[in-house]
Amino acid sequence: MASEGRISRRDLLCTVARGAAAAALVSTSRIALAAPTSPEWEPMVAAARKEGKVSVNTFTGQGYARVLKLFSQTYPDLKLEHTNLEPVEFSPRVIQERKASVYTWDVATMPMSTALQVLKPAGVWDPIKPVIVASEARNNATWRGGFDAGFLDRDKNLAYAFSLVRAPGVFVNVDQVKESELKSVKDLLASKWKGRVAISDPRTIGSTFWPLTAARLRLGDGIMKQILVDQEPVLSRDRNQLTEFMVRGRYPIAIGLNGLALQDFQAHGVGKNVKTWLLPELDYQSSGSGVWLLNRAPHPNAAKLLINWLLTKEAQIAWAKELQTNSRFVGVEPGDPRAVVPPGLTLLQIDAEEQLPELVKTQDIARQLIR
Repeated sequence: MASEGRISRRDLLCTVARGAAAAALVSTSRIALAAPTSPEWEPMVAAARKEGKVSVNTFTGQGYARVLKLFSQTYPDLKLEHTNLEPVEFSPRVIQERKASVYTWDVATMPMSTALQVLKPAGVWDPIKPVIVASEARNNATWRGGFDAGFLDRDKNLAYAFSLVRAPGVFVNVDQVKESELKSVKDLLASKWKGRVAISDPRTIGSTFWPLTAARLRLGDGIMKQILVDQEPVLSRDRNQLTEFMVRGRYPIAIGLNGLALQDFQAHGVGKNVKTWLLPELDYQSSGSGVWLLNRAPHPNAAKLLINWLLTKEAQIAWAKELQTNSRFVGVEPGDPRAVVPPGLTLLQIDAEEQLPELVKTQDIARQLIR
């Protein structure tokens, strides 16, 4: 790719990373850092300081680093270790480490489907609800839909989702695709797009098997073969690679890209012509990701502090802004106005535990079709 004379994602992200600290100071300096005032807060902070460290894993994307830098500025005597392993990398590593009695992480943010399907059966999680003690966080008036709406597992106990976004749809290079050419999944199946659609592997990657599940439930199982076989798409398990391909203009349409990696490119002035278009058959709502507490966490009190801090208004303002997403926290401006779920609109909650059997079915169909 370097031979093409263009900036690579690796080089770009190195450049972005060098400027991340300055960007973080600019973007977070406008956010008030007032500490919450609930009676549980100071004892929680004191216990966390005794541990001195917290370890968290998130998706890739510089926005996460900027949000977590705000936490470090608020609690400078707590060392924060931050990794960016995608769920497809994080899950097997956690399971393998635990077989060797190694416990690296305290907290993780990841999609409900992977966390429930892969890591819950492996016994990785502790319930998060008992850990949320801040009165503001537990107040129903704080959250759209109330406090319990953030728990997408059946028992309303395991993980907390504080975002609410409408499906991004498909990623489109608007220099190569006219809006009139792509208004539905039927248009996606046109012969002119055969071999020209990039798709993250739906056997393992939620950002693809989520929209394909929505399409399958509306159009029937046959839509899977039409998209994954008949259209001869380019498939990859590396979402970041496909994102770079789209930015370079190698494909006009993509499903299941890493939206945060795209944001990093666009912040650098690259890939501004890549937009998201919502196709009605792919419409759903999701939390994007939830915050999870690993059991046998090496720093349980620091983990508790980080989780409660993430549920403050200050953190939610930063989260929505830096990750260009929409918080359920009442009064926080949407980071992505295009992805706001309109009040009163009922959409399929794709990452609720009740939908897990349908998501698994989509993955199974994909495994049968992709050889």
